[in-house]
Amino acid sequence: MNRKLVLLIGIILLLLLGKVLFRSSMVFNIFRYQRGETITVDPGHGGIDGGTGDREGLLEKNINLDIGLKLKKELLVEGFKVSMTRESDESLEGHSKIDGSRYRRDLDARRRIINESNSTTYVSIHVNSSPSSNAKGIKIYYYPGSAEGKRLAASIQQSVDTHVYDKYLKDDTRRAEILSEDYFILRETGVAGVLVEVGFITNPEEKKLLQNERYKRRVAYAIKKGIVEYLDSE
Repeated sequence: MNRKLVLLIGIILLLLLGKVLFRSSMVFNIFRYQRGETITVDPGHGGIDGGTGDREGLLEKNINLDIGLKLKKELLVEGFKVSMTRESDESLEGHSKIDGSRYRRDLDARRRIINESNSTTYVSIHVNSSPSSNAKGIKIYYYPGSAEGKRLAASIQQSVDTHVYDKYLKDDTRRAEILSEDYFILRETGVAGVLVEVGFITNPEEKKLLQNERYKRRVAYAIKKGIVEYLDSE
């Protein structure tokens, strides 16, 4: 048989084999990343409630939403179903059916969204502030006495230390901190979750980081990885 013909047939066979393997890989990945869990992402504040901020107009509510939407994308890639308490600049008191202050109704609406979404767990995202410009660091809160909340917090802490501090900032002296606190959103929800303070807007270095798109994507990625490790270790 002519060598050129043999070579041509060989190339065609390799191309066909590659196409089959590529399609098989796509099918494998589709099935691999389908998960049944629903995760609720709760970007704190919004609308009339700007949260903490600075004199230049940088507001917590916008940072929370930006990281929350980035986290949503990360979770969808993993095959999770994602419920958001908000996906735009809005406060949520209008979604509550209770009497009370605007602040209390906003919190009640977030609680209701988390509970009614049948979430496996949730993450509430906030930005910290302090009278001292030296205060810094990511802090992860869980409800006192919640073993699952503490376990989720520890998983996210380890992921933040690895993916944010060690690999991104190249600073192995920094570590995320786990704290327990009787916050309404942690106390009144039906499943274990955490509240993550992603940095201090009053710290000059972290203020810059909280305006950096790559940094915010890395924080969202680290939280996602922590959630995955938590659920996969059950």
